[in-house]
Amino acid sequence: MSQVPTPAPREVSLGNRPKCEREFIAPGEPQYGEIARLDAFVFKRYLDRVFWHPRPEVLRFEVRAVPSPVGSVYDVVALVGQVEGEIWFSEAAVPARWDYVAITETTDGLGRLQRDKLKVEGKLPEDYKPFVGDGPMQDYSNLENPEELAQRRWDVVNRFRAANRLARMEKEGA
Repeated sequence: MSQVPTPAPREVSLGNRPKCEREFIAPGEPQYGEIARLDAFVFKRYLDRVFWHPRPEVLRFEVRAVPSPVGSVYDVVALVGQVEGEIWFSEAAVPARWDYVAITETTDGLGRLQRDKLKVEGKLPEDYKPFVGDGPMQDYSNLENPEELAQRRWDVVNRFRAANRLARMEKEGA
């Protein structure tokens, strides 16, 4: 029994942060790799929230490290599945600025990086225990504005409605 091969998803490079956000640190600078990687993973989680956590075969976001002379350069890539993925994903819906949740995640991550750096440099005692934030990054999605969350979900629903309307019109016209 042979399987029909599924077509490869379309790949869309989105950068490692929203397009209207300035780089925090230039490539080649100390800690660039850690900060750029943090930005990329925060951006990926943000995109998952914006696009309402679609099924992975429809749309998924991956963080990729691209080797360069100044170290790895990070990129978030949208893997857009055929048909349904093309409806679900909209380049116009990719956020241009961080939201409150992403800013909070970035701030938490930068604090962790700074704390780790200070420990390595011996500026913090080995038995130092932070008041908060020891362990994996917390889920800050509960800080999301409910109105923004609802609007993004309606944007996805409306893209599907528009695609269905267009398909019906094409079917009736044929």
